[in-house]
Amino acid sequence: MKSRSLAPVVVSGGGTALRLLVATLAVAAAYLTGTAVTDEPARSVTLSSAQSIPAENTLAAPLAAGLTVGELPDCSYRVRGAVDSGAVSYEWTLQRYSPSARAWQDYLSSAGGFDGAARTVDWRVRVPGNPGLYRAVLDVADNRTISEKFQVNC
Repeated sequence: MKSRSLAPVVVSGGGTALRLLVATLAVAAAYLTGTAVTDEPARSVTLSSAQSIPAENTLAAPLAAGLTVGELPDCSYRVRGAVDSGAVSYEWTLQRYSPSARAWQDYLSSAGGFDGAARTVDWRVRVPGNPGLYRAVLDVADNRTISEKFQVNC
């Protein structure tokens, strides 16, 4: 059996590995420092798809003491309200008007909370197959904010 020497393979492989290591370090250094690896001048490109297209109906920012309601696809709605800072727990309620009882009745509810600076809170609610008049209620620390009534047709 002939014995083969591995020295030429190790040497040639070592040179390739060293070149790969140097190239990797150069690319990493360029990436971290923000410098370009090529000699080409930098140029800016504007994408045609970068135009602002709303994905859903936009809601105006709520007034300090008000709620806004926006319609989303698939019989869904988004309610937005402002909540003061501090350790806050709040409860959302969706009420439906009952013509027979001539009163607003609770339909759905959800709770949330946070600790920190004042913020705007959102609630997404889906109302399929039950058309009628609705309104949203936001209860925060015994302060109740009620939205304008809105019609659900699906």
